[in-house]
Amino acid sequence: MAAIESDSQELLRERNDVLNVSLNLATGHDVKGLHVPDEVFGEIFIQCLPPSRFVVPSRSAAPLSVASVNSRWREAALATPQLWQSLAIDACTRALLRGLGYANFCSTWLSRAGGFPLSLSLRASGVPVEATNWLTDYIRGSSHLLREVDLQFGAVRQILSFPPAKYPLLETVSIDMPEDGILISFLDAPSLRQVSLSKYTAHVHLRRQQLTSFRCDSIDVLPMLGFFREAKELVHGRFTLGHRWGTESPQTIHSLPRLRSLMLEAKEVRDHWQVGVIPKMMKALANLRTPALEDLTLIYPLRNMRQPQDETVSRPFTTFVGQTPFQLHTLTLSFMPVSTSTLIICLRATPSVAHLKLLPTTDTDLRVFFNKLVDSPHLLPRLESFHLVNESGARNPTPEALIEVLSWRWGASIDVVQLRSFRMAVMNSIQNSRMIANIESQPRFEELKEEGMELYVETVDIL
Repeated sequence: MAAIESDSQELLRERNDVLNVSLNLATGHDVKGLHVPDEVFGEIFIQCLPPSRFVVPSRSAAPLSVASVNSRWREAALATPQLWQSLAIDACTRALLRGLGYANFCSTWLSRAGGFPLSLSLRASGVPVEATNWLTDYIRGSSHLLREVDLQFGAVRQILSFPPAKYPLLETVSIDMPEDGILISFLDAPSLRQVSLSKYTAHVHLRRQQLTSFRCDSIDVLPMLGFFREAKELVHGRFTLGHRWGTESPQTIHSLPRLRSLMLEAKEVRDHWQVGVIPKMMKALANLRTPALEDLTLIYPLRNMRQPQDETVSRPFTTFVGQTPFQLHTLTLSFMPVSTSTLIICLRATPSVAHLKLLPTTDTDLRVFFNKLVDSPHLLPRLESFHLVNESGARNPTPEALIEVLSWRWGASIDVVQLRSFRMAVMNSIQNSRMIANIESQPRFEELKEEGMELYVETVDIL
């Protein structure tokens, strides 16, 4: 009995010791007369930082929240440069427009990082040039410390690199271009690998041969071919094509041996140039050699001036996916301007696809398409998940035909992989709501879900 009481007292003492340590740490005091190093507090504070890429200053979040508890915590926070490496600067704040108070605050924040690499986000949309001069001056002056930069200038034209700056630590750049463009050079950025631009212009200078990830929300076809020609290390590419083409045609075969994911989007514009952008995009695709490609996304304008364009689209597509060795795993086709029969031909040319997302055009007859999924084991034999989004008003299959396809694909014969997941979204209308209700009322629909198939059908509001 005495031994039990002794053990209980020992456990109580240990518990009180833990509580005292926690209390002392929380109040910034030393523990049992021992000095707690700043590094201990610093490691705890670092774990308190928000998960976002760039820290937005807030008194309710680290590092400001922990630095304002007491003098001991403030001392430890100021001695931890990693807490101040990241900052999101909103140049639209009233404090900035009233004077230099906000500028001094930001400069002081970043100076606490010492010589550690900086991650800086700048939002200067709608602010006069004179109100953001100090921000661009800071970027120029601290280029040797920048690791990640996210810039959004809105209508403000800024010249950040004249003369060109050096960015020895820079790894990631994201720039939302002003309408008039931006003059900036990253030619002296040996570690830069990831770039995202709202618009590509000749005034943005990059070492394309070292990039592994590039995204551009507006680029013409010829500059895109320039990337294909030089960016041999590219792993992830996303290109949204404008309507200007130029006088040249893509005749050269471009090899991107490391490319694993590619998205090409033909930008929707409402003039005669739109007629030519899809053929040029497809011709450029046919001239690509991407032996490591796993994920392909092709997005066409919903409103094409002439559709379908079977020969223009299908032949380059099948030429591209027919290259060897080529094992495409994920495919997204959005408003591919071809007939139903041609769409089936294109998908039959991708037997390795396991994940398909399809947004059909108005001319697509999904009844014919689903019938082929049953009749032809050579159509998508490796398909494991299928996401269908019918927002154009394509003709839907009957509920009975849909259930037949799902049941057959779930059965998984020797030559066909089991379809494990199916999701369908259709336009929100009375007719479609009834169709969805009819599908869900099918006895086999519930049976498939109980057997383990992931099934989800819904109506959605299309903007």
